[in-house]
Amino acid sequence: MNKYSDKKIVWFPEKLGSFISGDVTAPIYVRIKPTNRCSHSCSWCIYRPEFADMHDTCNNKDEIPTDKLIEILVDLHEIGVKAVTFSGGGEPLLHPGIERAMEFCIGNSLNYSFITNGQNMKGMVAGLMAYASWIRVSMDYWDEESFVKSRGISGKFFTQIIQNISHMSTIKDKECDLGVNFIVTKENYRHLEEVVRLLKAIGVENVRFSPLWTKEFKEYHFLISSEVKWKIKECLTLQTDTFKVYSSYNLDHLSERPYTKCYMNQVVPVIGADLNIYTCHNGAYQPNHIIGSIKDKLFSEVWFSPETRELFNAFDPCTTCNNMQCASDNKNILIRDILDCKNDNFI
Repeated sequence: MNKYSDKKIVWFPEKLGSFISGDVTAPIYVRIKPTNRCSHSCSWCIYRPEFADMHDTCNNKDEIPTDKLIEILVDLHEIGVKAVTFSGGGEPLLHPGIERAMEFCIGNSLNYSFITNGQNMKGMVAGLMAYASWIRVSMDYWDEESFVKSRGISGKFFTQIIQNISHMSTIKDKECDLGVNFIVTKENYRHLEEVVRLLKAIGVENVRFSPLWTKEFKEYHFLISSEVKWKIKECLTLQTDTFKVYSSYNLDHLSERPYTKCYMNQVVPVIGADLNIYTCHNGAYQPNHIIGSIKDKLFSEVWFSPETRELFNAFDPCTTCNNMQCASDNKNILIRDILDCKNDNFI
């Protein structure tokens, strides 16, 4: 079954119904950025200052206090949120309360997952991560030398991360999906098959290829895209029943939105390390995407407020999100088309 399908929303008819009634209901899923600190220094990281057109207020010193992080999880669980992902901002495993956060999720049957660089995926942290719904390690390197050039830190951590991934494959719960999101760049695209063979050998269950984001996105990928797609096809031949290769290497992202209402901001909002709720992952740390602050409030107080309802009604992606990459375009278009269907028996 396709873990990355844009059509998952059809399994949640109650949320689709809320768009028709105009009610604001609890998000299905929330992404939490516990900290903006990171142990790597990737030149392409979209949270670096040179990518200020995407996350222009990101402060690498911001971090959610541990007690506040637990308060957030308690509140999300009580209002019926089904899942959370701990991601960046920075490296979520650097947060001092991440073990407590996982223990709460485990004890309260709140699905949780991670997007991580994998360096701190060891010891007690790894033991708790083993019960996550899924883990995605972000990579763009294929050996120690390429790791050093990309990540800006000692090559010894390349071996450590590979060992951490391999160990996780042996201890994780059978329901935990262990994958890698591989960022395709001009430096690594000739090594995709090499990467896939390595990851398959150490127990990774799936690899997804994604294009490097840059301000000159199409210009950057234009000269390599044909060969990249050919190499991804080669990688597909390495699939088995227990190992899958996916690709979101698509250069046809929309700079202008062909829809006037964003539905996904009510499905998967983001809580930043600055304690603001944002409409989406790409809108994080952008002032025009702030839903509200939870610095001195509960998430539920902000989410179910009249001001938030007004914001959702007024939010126009045609103006707010123009010239912005959006991972939810296809999802919003699908929801728009579903809601546009005539509700009668003549199917």
